[in-house]
Amino acid sequence: MSVKTALLLLSFCCISFAQKSNQQKITIFLDINDKALKEYYIDKDTTTAFFNIHIIEYQTKKSRDKAMNEHYKNLIEENSAGLPRFSIGFYVFDIKPEKLKSLDCIDYITVKQFRENNYKTTSPTYIIHKLKDGKYLKWETNTLN
Repeated sequence: MSVKTALLLLSFCCISFAQKSNQQKITIFLDINDKALKEYYIDKDTTTAFFNIHIIEYQTKKSRDKAMNEHYKNLIEENSAGLPRFSIGFYVFDIKPEKLKSLDCIDYITVKQFRENNYKTTSPTYIIHKLKDGKYLKWETNTLN
Protein backbone atom coordinates (compact mmCIF):
# COMPACT_ATOMS: atom_id res chain seq x y z
CA MET A 1 0.00 0.00 0.00
CA SER A 2 1.39 3.37 -0.94
CA VAL A 3 1.83 6.19 1.55
CA LYS A 4 -0.76 8.25 -0.31
CA THR A 5 -3.35 5.45 -0.06
CA ALA A 6 -2.57 4.89 3.62
CA LEU A 7 -2.97 8.61 4.39
CA LEU A 8 -6.23 8.73 2.46
CA LEU A 9 -7.54 5.70 4.35
CA LEU A 10 -6.43 7.17 7.70
CA SER A 11 -8.13 10.49 6.88
CA PHE A 12 -11.34 8.70 5.98
CA CYS A 13 -11.29 6.78 9.27
CA CYS A 14 -10.67 9.96 11.28
CA ILE A 15 -13.52 11.80 9.53
CA SER A 16 -15.88 8.85 10.08
CA PHE A 17 -14.95 8.68 13.77
CA ALA A 18 -15.39 12.44 14.20
CA GLN A 19 -18.82 12.35 12.57
CA LYS A 20 -19.92 9.42 14.69
CA SER A 21 -18.73 11.01 17.93
CA ASN A 22 -20.42 14.30 16.98
CA GLN A 23 -23.82 12.67 16.53
CA GLN A 24 -26.20 14.10 19.06
CA LYS A 25 -27.61 11.61 21.50
CA ILE A 26 -31.34 11.69 22.14
CA THR A 27 -32.44 12.76 25.61
CA ILE A 28 -36.08 12.19 26.59
CA PHE A 29 -37.70 14.05 29.48
CA LEU A 30 -40.09 11.56 31.03
CA ASP A 31 -43.03 12.51 33.24
CA ILE A 32 -43.87 9.37 35.20
CA ASN A 33 -47.54 10.44 35.28
CA ASP A 34 -47.74 10.53 31.46
CA LYS A 35 -50.26 8.00 30.12
CA ALA A 36 -47.80 7.22 27.33
CA LEU A 37 -45.58 5.56 29.93
CA LYS A 38 -46.54 1.89 30.07
CA GLU A 39 -44.45 1.11 33.13
CA TYR A 40 -41.29 2.10 34.92
CA TYR A 41 -39.07 0.93 37.72
CA ILE A 42 -36.37 2.82 39.61
CA ASP A 43 -34.35 0.91 42.19
CA LYS A 44 -33.97 2.48 45.63
CA ASP A 45 -30.32 3.37 44.94
CA THR A 46 -31.27 4.56 41.39
CA THR A 47 -28.54 2.46 39.71
CA THR A 48 -31.08 0.17 38.07
CA ALA A 49 -34.06 1.53 36.17
CA PHE A 50 -36.29 0.75 33.23
CA PHE A 51 -38.90 2.74 31.36
CA ASN A 52 -41.41 1.47 28.77
CA ILE A 53 -43.19 3.92 26.49
CA HIS A 54 -46.34 2.80 24.68
CA ILE A 55 -46.28 2.89 20.91
CA ILE A 56 -49.11 5.30 20.18
CA GLU A 57 -51.25 2.86 18.18
CA TYR A 58 -51.24 0.47 21.15
CA GLN A 59 -51.75 2.84 24.06
CA THR A 60 -55.18 1.46 24.92
CA LYS A 61 -55.91 -2.07 26.08
CA LYS A 62 -58.58 -2.33 23.39
CA SER A 63 -56.05 -1.61 20.62
CA ARG A 64 -53.56 -4.11 22.07
CA ASP A 65 -56.24 -6.81 22.36
CA LYS A 66 -57.31 -6.17 18.76
CA ALA A 67 -53.70 -6.47 17.54
CA MET A 68 -53.21 -9.72 19.45
CA ASN A 69 -56.44 -11.19 18.07
CA GLU A 70 -55.38 -10.26 14.53
CA HIS A 71 -51.95 -11.75 15.16
CA TYR A 72 -53.36 -15.09 16.33
CA LYS A 73 -55.88 -15.13 13.48
CA ASN A 74 -53.07 -14.58 10.96
CA LEU A 75 -50.90 -17.13 12.75
CA ILE A 76 -53.46 -19.82 12.03
CA GLU A 77 -54.02 -18.69 8.42
CA GLU A 78 -50.39 -18.12 7.44
CA ASN A 79 -46.86 -17.92 8.76
CA SER A 80 -46.85 -14.80 10.97
CA ALA A 81 -43.71 -12.75 11.58
CA GLY A 82 -44.18 -12.42 15.33
CA LEU A 83 -46.02 -10.61 18.07
CA PRO A 84 -46.76 -6.92 17.62
CA ARG A 85 -44.49 -4.57 19.52
CA PHE A 86 -46.52 -2.51 21.99
CA SER A 87 -43.81 -0.42 23.61
CA ILE A 88 -40.22 0.81 23.46
CA GLY A 89 -38.16 -0.05 26.51
CA PHE A 90 -35.12 1.67 27.98
CA TYR A 91 -33.02 0.14 30.72
CA VAL A 92 -29.90 0.70 32.80
CA PHE A 93 -28.23 -1.67 35.27
CA ASP A 94 -25.69 -0.80 37.97
CA ILE A 95 -24.88 2.70 36.72
CA LYS A 96 -25.65 5.76 38.84
CA PRO A 97 -27.59 8.49 37.05
CA GLU A 98 -26.21 11.99 36.69
CA LYS A 99 -27.82 14.42 39.15
CA LEU A 100 -28.93 17.72 37.64
CA LYS A 101 -30.05 20.88 39.43
CA SER A 102 -31.84 22.22 36.36
CA LEU A 103 -32.43 21.48 32.70
CA ASP A 104 -30.67 24.66 31.55
CA CYS A 105 -28.42 23.89 28.58
CA ILE A 106 -29.84 20.35 28.32
CA ASP A 107 -31.20 19.58 24.86
CA TYR A 108 -34.12 17.20 25.39
CA ILE A 109 -37.39 16.12 23.83
CA THR A 110 -40.69 15.14 25.42
CA VAL A 111 -42.33 11.74 25.08
CA LYS A 112 -44.79 13.34 22.64
CA GLN A 113 -41.91 14.55 20.46
CA PHE A 114 -40.23 11.15 20.73
CA ARG A 115 -43.39 9.51 19.42
CA GLU A 116 -43.80 12.10 16.65
CA ASN A 117 -40.20 11.41 15.61
CA ASN A 118 -41.09 7.74 14.91
CA TYR A 119 -39.48 6.48 18.13
CA LYS A 120 -35.96 7.27 16.93
CA THR A 121 -33.36 6.18 19.47
CA THR A 122 -29.61 6.51 19.75
CA SER A 123 -27.10 4.37 21.55
CA PRO A 124 -27.24 5.40 24.30
CA THR A 125 -30.53 7.24 24.75
CA TYR A 126 -30.72 9.42 27.85
CA ILE A 127 -33.79 9.51 30.10
CA ILE A 128 -34.41 12.44 32.45
CA HIS A 129 -36.81 12.19 35.38
CA LYS A 130 -37.81 15.02 37.72
CA LEU A 131 -37.60 14.30 41.44
CA LYS A 132 -40.02 15.60 44.07
CA ASP A 133 -37.39 18.07 45.31
CA GLY A 134 -37.23 19.74 41.88
CA LYS A 135 -33.89 18.21 40.87
CA TYR A 136 -33.43 15.71 38.06
CA LEU A 137 -31.84 12.35 37.40
CA LYS A 138 -30.38 11.59 33.97
CA TRP A 139 -29.73 7.96 33.05
CA GLU A 140 -27.67 6.69 30.13
CA THR A 141 -29.93 3.88 28.92
CA ASN A 142 -29.92 1.14 26.35
CA THR A 143 -32.92 0.34 24.20
CA LEU A 144 -34.71 -2.90 24.87
CA ASN A 145 -35.80 -4.42 21.56
